Amino acid sequence: MPQSSTLDPLDRSILEELNVDARRSQREIAHRLRISPTTVSARIARLEELEVIQGYIPVLNDEQLGWDLWAVIGIRISKGRLREVEERLARDPRAYLIYDVTGDYDALVVGRFRDRRDLDRFVKHALQDPHIERSNTQVVLNRVKEDRRVPVVLRGGDPGAPSARSSTAAAAGTDKSP
Repeated sequence: MPQSSTLDPLDRSILEELNVDARRSQREIAHRLRISPTTVSARIARLEELEVIQGYIPVLNDEQLGWDLWAVIGIRISKGRLREVEERLARDPRAYLIYDVTGDYDALVVGRFRDRRDLDRFVKHALQDPHIERSNTQVVLNRVKEDRRVPVVLRGGDPGAPSARSSTAAAAGTDKSP
């Protein structure tokens, strides 16, 4: 895993541009940053090789695709079986996120479901696993914030403060953030 210290301010500026709109052409990024397209291309290739950039995906509207119900499920797993159970749960496409956590539960699953019956089937199927001791399901009423973009800030920088570039783009109405 590369450390953030391998990134210089130009890398960060390129990442900020991609964070706003990953479909931007390298030529457009070069123009916006006042550098050559060759430099942008080489930097992006290096960031991909270092796995700082791990891929490009569209941000889809899950509700328009029929995933209308979200739930957060805390799961208590038998000692020594955590990884095995999590890997089984991860094979189900309804499991959006799975985390090892501290506290009353061993794993936290965030899932998206078609409807209540779909959620019911998921939970009942999971509870058939002999290594799942118990679960606690909470239905999500509203998603207040959901953003897969990673803030691109320097160490010691305030991740809560927008960058000058982001503020300028937003003020100009050019920020195409989802």
